[in-house]
Amino acid sequence: MLMNYRFTFILLLMLLFGQSFAPKVDNRLILWGANVTLTWDDFQGKFDVNVAKKNPLEPDKVIEEDGRRTVTHVEMDAYCFHQISFASRYAGDSITFEVKTMFDKSKSWKNTNSEYILNHEQRHFDLGEVYARKFRKYLHDSVNAYNEAAQNKMFNRFLDEDNESQRQYDSVSNHSINQKGQLEWNIRIDSLLNAYADFANPIVKKQVIQTRKKR
Repeated sequence: MLMNYRFTFILLLMLLFGQSFAPKVDNRLILWGANVTLTWDDFQGKFDVNVAKKNPLEPDKVIEEDGRRTVTHVEMDAYCFHQISFASRYAGDSITFEVKTMFDKSKSWKNTNSEYILNHEQRHFDLGEVYARKFRKYLHDSVNAYNEAAQNKMFNRFLDEDNESQRQYDSVSNHSINQKGQLEWNIRIDSLLNAYADFANPIVKKQVIQTRKKR
């Protein structure tokens, strides 16, 4: 079965005062980019039986792909682990936000080589980037002062929206089994990425009113 019970895993980085963003390189992570396309080689994690157990049972399904007929009958074919991070640097009346969408190779795995299913996983990653862009837009348009609590609260709101949208995507596409639903979401996700194209840069810079008390 093409089951993929999904959670959106979130990495929440605490806001960093007066510090530059850490230049650490983690080879396990792939930063979302317009020219970055996942391959099955990126799914390097081990099968997680606890995730698979959460999948409802479905009958065998025939998928038409490039003129080939494939009958799917496995516990679970693939799992994509993506995360959204949020950090900031505050200095005087200037603040720099960083919001990134990342794919974790070590926690993503697969039991298939189907390009059709790979597209389904790619779209989960793309959908996470949609909500990262929405949050960047909020920071750009609405933040006029530094307020850690308020900004963390809003970040969590966008994470909740991402989680709900990921759930709807899997529900409508039936984890890619519903080919019509999958196509609809392919188009929808592309449209959303285009709608928020002005906020593709992970970095958002703002001039703000200083409200944090000096120590």
